[in-house]
Amino acid sequence: MFEKIFIIAEVGSNHNGDLDTAVELVLKAAEAGVDAVKFQSFTLTALVEPYHYEKTLKIKNGAWRDAISRSSFRPEWLPKLAEMARKAGISLFSTPFYPEAVDILDEYVSFYKIASGDITYIPLLKKVAEKGKGVFLSTGASKIPEIDRAVRLLESYRLPFICIMHCVMLYPPEPENLHLNFIDTLKKHYKHPVGFSDHTRGFEAALVATGKGIRALEKHLTLDRKQDGYDHKNSLEPAELKELVERIRRCELMLGKTTRPLSGREAKERIYARRGIYARESLKKGDVITIDKLAFLRPNTSIGAEEVEFILGRTLAKDVEAGTPLENTMFEPHF
Repeated sequence: MFEKIFIIAEVGSNHNGDLDTAVELVLKAAEAGVDAVKFQSFTLTALVEPYHYEKTLKIKNGAWRDAISRSSFRPEWLPKLAEMARKAGISLFSTPFYPEAVDILDEYVSFYKIASGDITYIPLLKKVAEKGKGVFLSTGASKIPEIDRAVRLLESYRLPFICIMHCVMLYPPEPENLHLNFIDTLKKHYKHPVGFSDHTRGFEAALVATGKGIRALEKHLTLDRKQDGYDHKNSLEPAELKELVERIRRCELMLGKTTRPLSGREAKERIYARRGIYARESLKKGDVITIDKLAFLRPNTSIGAEEVEFILGRTLAKDVEAGTPLENTMFEPHF
């Protein structure tokens, strides 16, 4: 699954509570070439305690309640969207924000996502883990001990995979808040694939993370960034997502393997670009090779410049004209 970067189009609540929009987003995600499309499964009452939410955040206008309710994912959409995704050749999954959502999703998804805010929500982690499916674990605003605890809990269930997603819980984060080098820390600290949940507005962060060796990337998708809503302004539009996928795949080709194989073309370049050992002047049978009798020139057709120490002091078995590349057959036997 993680042989190449697993690219996720995060719809979140960008469907605006409308099934037709959700359908179009699934299709646009598939057209962009992603591996999966993701939604978020929440309800107002399962997500927040309204009075204390307003008090803590000093919210005076209660319109946010209707906004959350309108943007909630409808469970009855799942059969249609999951089938559409399957036919389009991509996976569909969701982030459950309450335990009951895990059961609702179970029939339709092959893996789950844990949101950054729920990395300490132990009952939800256990509920997800009990399903025995892979988990993408987002780590925004988390400290290593908090990540450790969540990872250890998930590891105890021997899941197919745990992908730890570097994330910054800002929408969008400023460049100085991204800390993409933390991806290296996560890779060293855990024996699990590491990904990046990208809330930035452009391509740069995703491409830098690609160079860091991430195995998964999550990027928000919207049909129109000018729409009102929580995530629209931090999302890519379909054509942009398609371009990002193409750039990531090209970057993966550039990154290649951890070994250093030579292509057929580059192997030929070695002949033309490396220096061979030539006779600087006309030499006679019986001459002993010294450095002043040699020229080091392109192409290397026989003895390479790196072998000079092996022919110094050897005796020629035949005459050699100036400008001739030296060959092992020109020397008397060397014992």
